[in-house]
Amino acid sequence: MSYNPFCSIDISFGDMQTLKEAAKEKKKKIIVCDAYTADVWGLTDIIEEQIEEKNAVWIDECKANPTPAEVVKALEKVGDFEAEGILAIGGGSTIDISKAVSAFCYMYRGKVVTEEDILENLKSGEYKKPHRFIDITAVPSTAGTGSEMTQFATIWDMKNQAKYSVDTSFNYAKKAYIIPELTLTLPKRQTLSTGLDALSHAVEAYWAKPTTYVVKDVALRAIDMIMKYLPEVMKNPGDIKLRTAMSRAALLSGMAFAKTRTTACHSIGYPITMKYGLEHGFACALTLDAVSKINREKTELADDLFEVFDKYGGLRRWIDDTCGDIVKLRLKYFGIPKEGIDDIVAGTFTKGRMDNNPVDISPEQVKEILLSIYDEEPENEVFVKIARAS
Repeated sequence: MSYNPFCSIDISFGDMQTLKEAAKEKKKKIIVCDAYTADVWGLTDIIEEQIEEKNAVWIDECKANPTPAEVVKALEKVGDFEAEGILAIGGGSTIDISKAVSAFCYMYRGKVVTEEDILENLKSGEYKKPHRFIDITAVPSTAGTGSEMTQFATIWDMKNQAKYSVDTSFNYAKKAYIIPELTLTLPKRQTLSTGLDALSHAVEAYWAKPTTYVVKDVALRAIDMIMKYLPEVMKNPGDIKLRTAMSRAALLSGMAFAKTRTTACHSIGYPITMKYGLEHGFACALTLDAVSKINREKTELADDLFEVFDKYGGLRRWIDDTCGDIVKLRLKYFGIPKEGIDDIVAGTFTKGRMDNNPVDISPEQVKEILLSIYDEEPENEVFVKIARAS
């Protein structure tokens, strides 16, 4: 069964056979899938056969948090190949690099492209002008980043400590195949970080400035499902029913924040990932409880949101219990020094994210939040102080 809620993406749930049939499709395509995972999923022979038949080009190296250099490398791999579609199989970074290829491939066709070209294009937004984009079929392997449901792709300029988005409606996937079986191979830490990313997306969509009642309803369902099923998946990672429930929840989360974008938690999380390499999901979830307390008074239907949190013992307790012995969501645990907090604060105010928060949060408040999650259990008085200042 296929359906088109909120957007024009053709969404289908399937299995490994669905994926193999998509890879075998007789049309010229760019396949974006890490070589190791392609081997794990039994796709290598299929992809190589497609290459031999001149039906495919394979981008087989997909690093986390793609940079302009990786975009250039991907475009060079594609070269003059006349692609009709892109098959993106993997996590959020894989789908992000696919969106970048879709946006830039025909803009730079037949030209030598540099990292500087990509950066200038991202800054100017030239890629948003109507031109030929390549249709994307997205197959997420996590539950999840929600990238299969959004028009955004994040590109990280590590050299200059900056983050950019390829952000255009031309970059929505045409199709999304949700195959929960793919998530069975995820290590526990990645299951946890991507699950917390999905939670952050849903919670931030609930209170973001452009939110609507429909978005809130979808987001709240996603939050409830994630808080119910993520702890169970962490205990039983091989249970396909639980993995399917998380895939469903992540899909709903993606639908919600695709309409609102994210807010303060993501904005604070970006420099933490940039400077210290912390997984995106952990970086965002670090401040989720603190920001929820700050935003409560300015969030319509906040009681409904906190009722779900309270159902699972409160957001902070739930996060700590769910993380268990995998990680401790405190800055000190991840090797982030107190002296580094000011640098994090300086890089926090991402346009379109921090100003999308329902409450204006000052640099001083961000520092208070980060200090409160440095090591010990956050003190309620800290959040009362921050909330009053808001």
